[in-house]
Amino acid sequence: MTQTHIILVRHGEAASSWSQHPDPGLSSDGAIQAKNVSEEFTEKFSSYELLSSPKSRAIETMEPIALKQKRDFAINNNFIEIPSADIASEKKQAWLKQVFEAPLDELPDAVKTWRHNLIHWLEGYKGNAIVTTHFMVINVLASYLTKQNTIAYFHPGYTSRTEIWLENGSLVKLMLGDDKKTVINL
Repeated sequence: MTQTHIILVRHGEAASSWSQHPDPGLSSDGAIQAKNVSEEFTEKFSSYELLSSPKSRAIETMEPIALKQKRDFAINNNFIEIPSADIASEKKQAWLKQVFEAPLDELPDAVKTWRHNLIHWLEGYKGNAIVTTHFMVINVLASYLTKQNTIAYFHPGYTSRTEIWLENGSLVKLMLGDDKKTVINL
């Protein structure tokens, strides 16, 4: 019997908006949020693999966790935010709302591929991991596991923990992070 426990931590508050900076780090509040969430990861989690999205705000959220664990972490491109490089800054908010609510078969091809890669990672992963990542990544995995027809599922707050327990690849338990009506900085 193979058991897997994955803890998805949404990054802390970003220093600037998505449309103003392609890869902002954490704001001062975000840095405090990251420090605070790191305190939750005691020795109990010392055997968990530490993974982060390649985006600065996710890396900066993982750094205090890794420091507390006295270990290194790996960058994993599967956990990068939703692909939107070809969307004009002034149109990103409307685009994101549309994608968030669209049926899966109506998603843009780049988003379908990104979603597929996340699900493929989840289905193939064995072990335990703490992952710092993004709002939409967490939604994709939660909506997939609960068999939704959209990638929308809930609104995880900054540095909230969404936990997934799998046994032999099947969902055993899903614990959602703080469901906040958070604003995605655009």
